[in-house]
Amino acid sequence: MPVNLSSVGLSGINAAEAEIAAVESNITNASNPNYSVESVNLAAIPAPDGAGGGVEVLGTQRAQAPFLTSQINSAQSTESLNASFAQVTQAAQTLLAPSSGADLGQAMQSMFNAFTNLSASPEDPTVRQTAITAAGTFAQTAQQVSSELASEANSALGGLGSLIAQVNQISSQIADLNSQITAQQAKGNDPAALLDQRDGLVSQLSQLIGANADSQGNVSVNGVPLVFGANALTLGITGSGASTGLEMSLSNGDQPIPTGSLGGQIGGLLSGVAAVNRVRASFDNLVTSIASAINTQHAAGYGLDGSTGNALFLIPGTGTGPIELNPAINVQNLAAASSAAGLPGDGSNATAIAALGQASGLDPAYPNNTFIEAFGQLQSDFGSSVEAANNNQQQAAATVQSLSTLKGSITGVSLNDQLTKLVEYQSALEAAGRAVQAVNDMATFLVQEIQ
Repeated sequence: MPVNLSSVGLSGINAAEAEIAAVESNITNASNPNYSVESVNLAAIPAPDGAGGGVEVLGTQRAQAPFLTSQINSAQSTESLNASFAQVTQAAQTLLAPSSGADLGQAMQSMFNAFTNLSASPEDPTVRQTAITAAGTFAQTAQQVSSELASEANSALGGLGSLIAQVNQISSQIADLNSQITAQQAKGNDPAALLDQRDGLVSQLSQLIGANADSQGNVSVNGVPLVFGANALTLGITGSGASTGLEMSLSNGDQPIPTGSLGGQIGGLLSGVAAVNRVRASFDNLVTSIASAINTQHAAGYGLDGSTGNALFLIPGTGTGPIELNPAINVQNLAAASSAAGLPGDGSNATAIAALGQASGLDPAYPNNTFIEAFGQLQSDFGSSVEAANNNQQQAAATVQSLSTLKGSITGVSLNDQLTKLVEYQSALEAAGRAVQAVNDMATFLVQEIQ
């Protein structure tokens, strides 16, 4: 059978124009990080006798790398988590180990040194007052650090509401896109641009809360849905302070979300706050152990006025701190002596108090350490967690960069490649146009010959 050259040529024009349009779209969106390069699907049109009947445009498709996309989202979640954790905990680390000024360890050492001096001059009112002042400085330092650790945790939690609002807003946008994508697919249209937008929003959710999505755009966190089809669920905050948690509003009731395994910025924030609260509790317990040991020894001694049984510290303090210097302590009742008979020159109880600074195992949490060593260990352990978060953040960032580069080689736009294809498709368009023109010229010639 004869071949319809005009039809073949026209199909070639349609195909070339579709390919040129795809290339132009690719070049225009080359700088868009959420854009996936598009190409045209073509199929040969068979003629009845098996010869070629032209080419058919089936539509456009975007390049995809779903496995890499999932891995990138996971790595971004880890990067955001560790960055957020480090941001919260670094402020707390500065409180525990300030770069300048006295920390609790120095205040503690000064206090024990003051009692060593008191043991040598138990009758000297200036030395006695110096010991009281050193004990007060130790208590005030403990109060300040404990209070500021609590403030840091609460301040960090103050930003949680805005992050949750972002999650809910993005979830609603994804649900709306799911609806639009479904509608476009039902009409036989290509929703590539909508799919790119959805991928970008899912990436944002992974960085915010460690969410993941399936190929249909259903999004979940720890198995709890955020988006299901065209429906977005609402994430909320429960409790306050150390008991702050998250929950999802479901039709059959609110579903708590375990915060310990959350990812992203929100997971890092909550993990960081939990870490600060834990180190504050450990700090308060250590300070209380120190004050309790000193109180026990002080109560066994005698002041210049012959009084005994007095506590040097109040446990807990009357404010927010773990301890407070007993306001009833003064130069006269400070117990430097071990017995009333030894007054006024006995300083052996002051010696015993000073010796507590060198004794090991007085705090059950640090059975092999002195009080000063225990505080140093607390500082070191917390500092290590902050350092680990910084290292993990850097490693995750490198992973994101590596995976993104690999994905870009699959889904990204290469301008050189697209410009080469543009020349190729323009040539194909010109060739198809010449074929159609040749058919028209032959038809015109035959008509003229017949006439």
